[in-house]
Amino acid sequence: MLLVMTDISKYRNVSLTHETYNTLKKLSKVLLPGGTPLSISKTVETLTNEKAEKLNGKIKLQKSGNGK
Repeated sequence: MLLVMTDISKYRNVSLTHETYNTLKKLSKVLLPGGTPLSISKTVETLTNEKAEKLNGKIKLQKSGNGK
């Protein structure tokens, strides 16, 4: 049996309350036209990118290899 682990250099985990998770599930169904749901991780990614874009340079985004 081949065990494939998540690439920790690309991904991080977050903990959410049940209420927040349920809100994300609802949002995942309305973000794309046609009602195609996104995964929870893609929903978080989409909302984060939209917010960062709206802040338009008011935050510094840095890419680092250490995940911080």
